[in-house]
Amino acid sequence: MIKRFLTILSVISAALVCAVFCYSERRVVYAYDAERRAHIEIEADGKTFTYDDDIIVPSDFSVGEEIEKRGINLSLDGKLVLVDEYLRGGADYKTALSVCFPRLIKFIDSIADRVNIPARDSEVVYKDGEFFASNDFSGRKLDENALYLSVYYTLRYGSDEKIKASTVKLFPNIKKSELKEKLVLRGQYTTNYSSSTSMRADNIVLALSKIDGMCIEAGGVMSFNAAVGERTAENGFKTAKIISDGKYVDGVGGGVCQASTAVYNAALRSGLRCVANAHSICPAYCDPGLDAMISSVSDLVIYNNTDSPIYISARSNNRSSTVRFFGVKNEYDRIVPESEVVSTERFQEVETVDYERKFFSPDTPSGDRLLVAPGRNGFKSETYLCYYVGGVLTKRDRIRTNSYKSSPQIIAIAP
Repeated sequence: MIKRFLTILSVISAALVCAVFCYSERRVVYAYDAERRAHIEIEADGKTFTYDDDIIVPSDFSVGEEIEKRGINLSLDGKLVLVDEYLRGGADYKTALSVCFPRLIKFIDSIADRVNIPARDSEVVYKDGEFFASNDFSGRKLDENALYLSVYYTLRYGSDEKIKASTVKLFPNIKKSELKEKLVLRGQYTTNYSSSTSMRADNIVLALSKIDGMCIEAGGVMSFNAAVGERTAENGFKTAKIISDGKYVDGVGGGVCQASTAVYNAALRSGLRCVANAHSICPAYCDPGLDAMISSVSDLVIYNNTDSPIYISARSNNRSSTVRFFGVKNEYDRIVPESEVVSTERFQEVETVDYERKFFSPDTPSGDRLLVAPGRNGFKSETYLCYYVGGVLTKRDRIRTNSYKSSPQIIAIAP
């Protein structure tokens, strides 16, 4: 108790020594007042916030020790003595005031909560197959450094005027104008499947819907298999014709390879690096060397070799689908894939009597003929990418060499 009394006595003595101050070329003399408490009014955002300091009753002995140590229950004059000591020691105004004015800190924090408005960055918005940059908004933040400085001088020298809080303008990190430059159409490709069965068309639409609106981060990789998932009935895919070992057979997910081929061709035209595999026979929906076979062991992989995200739109309508890639503007005006057939192997013509009448009704006259499979030539092909700037071809790179088997023309004959 004696130690505590001596501590309080020393604080009061120091306060009496520091009771004379000068402000704005006026000399103001305060007599030490053990009952004088802090009172301030702060005007912010058109409202007035009032702070009145008061005694804090400790809830236990340890809290009481902390209150005494920090001078929390001292008068305003006693507290200012401690604040000045911290300021001379190099503390800023907020830190110095926080020692013996804990409620003041919470009070100003509450003002900041009401005044602060965070800045809002522009964001990528996807709607109806288009990517947009949303509006950006500036914000504001309470200028705490200036406010604590004003609070200190008001408490130190006294003033009946309200403290006017100022704010600092906050700017968005991502502006709409900047983001728009990263949403430029880089390349696109349209594939048509008007002659396909409804189940095959449904598979194409379903597969492309899985990647519609997708983003490949800068330096990232897209796996078509991972994005689309397994082609199973449980995942919504239907049975249609697929190419297997040089033949057209029924399989769940038939038509998905046309979807992956559309994505592949759009990616090539966008200047992205791709890894794709060819079918055993060349499909009818693309030129040799421009197909992308998908299976459980074969994937289409697209690398985002730009320094900005790439966004994918894949929209289907009226038995056709268009895949588009958006990102930073390409250094080339156009990138055009070209396929060259190096050699051709003509398909065989096969005639078979349809004794089981798989293709003919019982009343079909004997000798009638029906084209069951049109037959496709085999190819050896080379694929190039041609890069244009201002309509001028600047380079031509070979990206693939492929060999496709021939498939026979099959004509069924009624027995």
